[in-house]
Amino acid sequence: MLDSLKIQNRLKLRHLTLLIALDESHSLHKAAERMNLSQPSLSKMLQDVEHALETPLFDRTPHGVHPTASGVLAARYARLILNDLDRMQRDIDHMRNGVAGSVRLGAIVAGLPRIVSPAMAQVAVTAPHIAMSLHMDTSDALMVGLRSGRYDFVIGRTLGLDRNPGLTCLELGAEPLCVVVGRDHAPEDAGNLTLADLVTWNWVLQTAPSPMRRAVEAAFTMALLPAPLCPVEVSSMFATADLLRHAPLLSVMPCDVAEHYENSGIIKKLSVPMPDLLGHFFLITMDERPLTPAALHVRGAILAQVIGNPDRPFPICS
Repeated sequence: MLDSLKIQNRLKLRHLTLLIALDESHSLHKAAERMNLSQPSLSKMLQDVEHALETPLFDRTPHGVHPTASGVLAARYARLILNDLDRMQRDIDHMRNGVAGSVRLGAIVAGLPRIVSPAMAQVAVTAPHIAMSLHMDTSDALMVGLRSGRYDFVIGRTLGLDRNPGLTCLELGAEPLCVVVGRDHAPEDAGNLTLADLVTWNWVLQTAPSPMRRAVEAAFTMALLPAPLCPVEVSSMFATADLLRHAPLLSVMPCDVAEHYENSGIIKKLSVPMPDLLGHFFLITMDERPLTPAALHVRGAILAQVIGNPDRPFPICS
């Protein structure tokens, strides 16, 4: 068994940076350039790390370097350590400037209008000493960020990981979908439109293989229709709404988001029924990383937005 004190004495922060650079580039040459080192120096540094951990971390091949199972694990922990150090530095800076902690959260767009934005706005007014950072992304990308330590917690779908013993997730709400069109390009809608009525339209959809993209394609399959014509893929709801302003295109959005843009006069929701394929979304944390007081405060504000009572128990994902 490895001696942890021995590892602490041998490993340096540069070694952790090296592991990440090699894991991302799969190239000694590119990693050396990134770290401003000669390739022989980088190779020697890698040997030192492997000697300290007493196991090969990367396989050297004519086509580059590829992490072993131990290398994947080492790179993951290197990211966690460096992310924690970055957070420590930011928290120290914030404390020096009178701020009592920082919180990094990620969220899918469906959680923004009714939950995340009101909660963060409330915290910004009532607890301005907390510095908050919000990153919007798809659920799969958010889960990667949560596991790497980039976020304190995320709001998204569990993607089948809800039975993972390392996660705690609290159900926040459903994510019904609506078919939308630009306000100036809307077809006649007497309240009984179906996907079959719109099969000849061009669509703007989320980039594949996002959960929302899969849900839209599954809806067409369930209706025994060909896949929607999709000349444009985007990952941003703002970009989607802006595209719909300029051309007769259709798209699908979470209904809360669609309502926001409809109230702004940009798009119109259509009466097309969409099956509930995305299910619920959750507030997800990692059990191995307890939340700081600042993160707990923001988490409480988010939960209070959902039910108006932060002390009420939430459904646990199962």
